[in-house]
Amino acid sequence: MANPPKGNSTAGSWRWFKSFQYDKEHDKPADARNVLLVVAALITAVTFQAGVNPPGGVWQDSESGHTAGRSIYATHKIPFYVFLISNTLALSSSILVIICLT
Repeated sequence: MANPPKGNSTAGSWRWFKSFQYDKEHDKPADARNVLLVVAALITAVTFQAGVNPPGGVWQDSESGHTAGRSIYATHKIPFYVFLISNTLALSSSILVIICLT
């Protein structure tokens, strides 16, 4: 999918970017689809794992005012909700991409 830049048509730092753009003459749509499926599958796996095993782990016992199985990071309300919403959006979006491409 990556083609080397042709000539000196682009200036400066954008030259590397042009080599990764989709080229209708050289790249097949199936190759682009396969790359997107691999990336979406990796994002799905990572976000699912982050949801199952949250950052900081989970409480192992029910002592000192916490509940066993609850995320330790959940004691920090706002950062935990930012993580939770971001993780849910990433997981949902990547699953949607996988469904659309298959």
